[in-house]
Amino acid sequence: MLDRWKEIASGELAAVLAIVGLGTVSMSVLNPILPLYLTSIEVAPTVLGLMFSVSMVGMLAGEGVWGWVADKLGPKIPIGVGTFVCALIVFGFVLTQKVPAIFLIFFIWGIARSALPPVGRGFIGTTTPLARKATVMAVYTTIMAASRSVGALMSGFVVDNWGYSYTFYISCGIAVMAGLVMIGGLRRIQLIKPKSAAAVSLTDGLESADRSYLFRTLGVQSAVAALLFLGMGIAIAFLPLLATQVVGVQATEVGILLTIGGVASVIVGVPMGMLADRKGKRLLMVSGLLVFAASMAGMAFTTSFSWLIGFIIMRSVGLAMFSPAAVAFLSDTIPLRQQNTAMGIYGVFEDIGVIIGSALAGFVWAAWGPQYTFLIGTVAAGLGALICLAFIREVAGHHRQP
Repeated sequence: MLDRWKEIASGELAAVLAIVGLGTVSMSVLNPILPLYLTSIEVAPTVLGLMFSVSMVGMLAGEGVWGWVADKLGPKIPIGVGTFVCALIVFGFVLTQKVPAIFLIFFIWGIARSALPPVGRGFIGTTTPLARKATVMAVYTTIMAASRSVGALMSGFVVDNWGYSYTFYISCGIAVMAGLVMIGGLRRIQLIKPKSAAAVSLTDGLESADRSYLFRTLGVQSAVAALLFLGMGIAIAFLPLLATQVVGVQATEVGILLTIGGVASVIVGVPMGMLADRKGKRLLMVSGLLVFAASMAGMAFTTSFSWLIGFIIMRSVGLAMFSPAAVAFLSDTIPLRQQNTAMGIYGVFEDIGVIIGSALAGFVWAAWGPQYTFLIGTVAAGLGALICLAFIREVAGHHRQP
């Protein structure tokens, strides 16, 4: 098993992590500046929130499907969509400023970019030893955080020096680079998986008791993820506006702010994964939710850039505690040949949380202001912690089957 792990880690897994990392950079170049760009072309806050929600509806529609496609046919088709096709869609932002067209671009972009996360998580789930699962998931999370930091830092600098259009060009170019890595790095993986290795359903080959356990675990963890990512949806859509309109900084400082959060995730990500493997994944999940809740409460009331930096770091620590532990815990309970499908379903609920958070935040921001907007994230994450305490118990992974 160890030799097999070393072989995978030095080959296909490294390529998959590089692809997903570059894809994350491509998206992160846009995420910090899109709210500012849309505001600059006179899109109202309520419409802005709905646009981000429509993007997440696209991700919701795509993520579960792409996970199933990866299990059924292999990872190359989803990766091709998440790289080459995604680049073409992002270029559409340059071509129009009409609100209906932008809504359509957001939706199709959501479908395309949702293809990468199930492949990354699912590949780790099928190739990583059980005792190191949270640690390797933390390595994945750390790479994603580093990629988001690079993208965020680039975005503010590019906007302030060259304008919004160049961020779209750069995003397209990085996505194409990720596709080229797929062509070069996954040559040994067949384009279409043999039928004998295909997954039919999440319950294929399981006894009824195991099926009940699987659905219960997947349902509870998906609900908790949705609650946490409701807060993320608020932050994705309105943290740049909080920084510029309430705290009073420029686009470059917004990029720096998100970069600092990403660096914090990079620093603490792997240690938190190792801690989850040693001390228990449930403990890290609950702790992460509580830290995240506290960070959202802090953002709700801050008017200082230095304090905002502190709460962004706190948010990153909470996510680093929760995400690797939660995904590893879920992977421990899922049959090996259905990892991508399960990760896709889990990702769908993350997307649902972002959709609700982005849409709800737009209306709350317009009606009651930023304080109540960010406090919604505090309440949601706190409820997630209570659900973890009530319904999730550590297991040894004996439900997991090939």
